[in-house]
Amino acid sequence: MTTRIVIHAGFHKTGTTSVQAMLRANADRLAPHLRIYLKDAFEPLTECARAFSIDPRKKTLSQVARAAATFFSTLDTDDPRPIVMSSEDLSGHMPGRHGLECYDSSGLVMKCLADTALRRFGPETDLTFYFSTRTRDAWLRSTWWQNLRSTRLTDDFATYSRQFDDVRSLDDILEEIALDVAPARVTSFLLEDAADLPLGPLDPLLALLEVTELDRSELAVLPPENVQPDMGLPDVFLALNRSTLSDKDIQETKRILRRMAQNADT
Repeated sequence: MTTRIVIHAGFHKTGTTSVQAMLRANADRLAPHLRIYLKDAFEPLTECARAFSIDPRKKTLSQVARAAATFFSTLDTDDPRPIVMSSEDLSGHMPGRHGLECYDSSGLVMKCLADTALRRFGPETDLTFYFSTRTRDAWLRSTWWQNLRSTRLTDDFATYSRQFDDVRSLDDILEEIALDVAPARVTSFLLEDAADLPLGPLDPLLALLEVTELDRSELAVLPPENVQPDMGLPDVFLALNRSTLSDKDIQETKRILRRMAQNADT
């Protein structure tokens, strides 16, 4: 029996949260056809991947390999259902944090996952690494907003984006990953191209799993998750981050403002 495995390993701010929300919401309908594993099923592995991204040494890579082996050892090799794993944190920390400008460490992490999966399920395993991507400006704006709301980032967007002028693109990173994980496959899909699909960003992932007996029309479609509200909050959050308020007060103020924005949208 050949096991099909699709690892949706990123990238941040490319609709991954929306994909995971729909996988979770449709878990009962998908369970007869797929084995679905989200971040909470392999969190030690994502923690090791994030640690390696900011401290890329042989020791931290070995920790990734051990965590991957521990997770894959729990999977039944006799279950015929395809496996899907989804967490953008498998690619490490999001660029813009901890001094990271791109996903330089992701290729070695994916190689660890590939090697471990093939050892567990055999060399004939049908293994695909899937990455959702996004056009450059939209992706940078989204990572800036995420960092603005979650950290005390004090750069405006123009300043923030300049640090990425000479950084490798997501496509460049994908080419490197493809070399690292061969003969496993690497494929990607632009978030913008998923906008008009019936299941949005979940559609390309399900297509890779080739579950022909699944009636997709029965799946619940959710609105996009983790979307930046269009209420001028970036300017407010930037001012808060530049203020002398404590971290605790800033986070609480941001939380209240985001809740107000969400309520205004409903």
